[in-house]
Amino acid sequence: MISRRDLLFGMARRLRESGGDKPVSGIGADIGAADAAYVRKDYGAARDLYKEVLKENRAHKEARIRQGMCHYHLGEYVQAKDQLLMVVKQHPGDYLVCLYLGLAYARREQLEKCMDVWKGFVDRDHIAVMREINVHRALFETGEPLTGAEVAEAVEKALTQA
Repeated sequence: MISRRDLLFGMARRLRESGGDKPVSGIGADIGAADAAYVRKDYGAARDLYKEVLKENRAHKEARIRQGMCHYHLGEYVQAKDQLLMVVKQHPGDYLVCLYLGLAYARREQLEKCMDVWKGFVDRDHIAVMREINVHRALFETGEPLTGAEVAEAVEKALTQA
């Protein structure tokens, strides 16, 4: 099974190898440009390009997920939550949606909703992230005083190390 991270890096590699004239995802030039901006961590440009893709195809799951992730990386937690909630209603088991939706709730200090979303989080490719989430869920359930920022930062740190 291929992880989304490997898929993203593979798309970026194909974009570099093709000289950038072909779309990475094979769906259209707009999604290729959005994917490239996301890989460059130009989240503002990627967010806007994914928005254009979604104007043409509102049901494009990957574009909506990435747009939500871009909102999150830009500190736009309400918009991130809104985009990811649209996806989770149709695809409740998507681990990336669960992860970032929980992070958006944590950043908004809505730890109860965050922990509720993370109950469905399973990603055997990123054990450190799962461990960090489970530690914070356990601390939350035992009544340990936590802030959303410290929970989000700990999970983000585990995510960057994965």
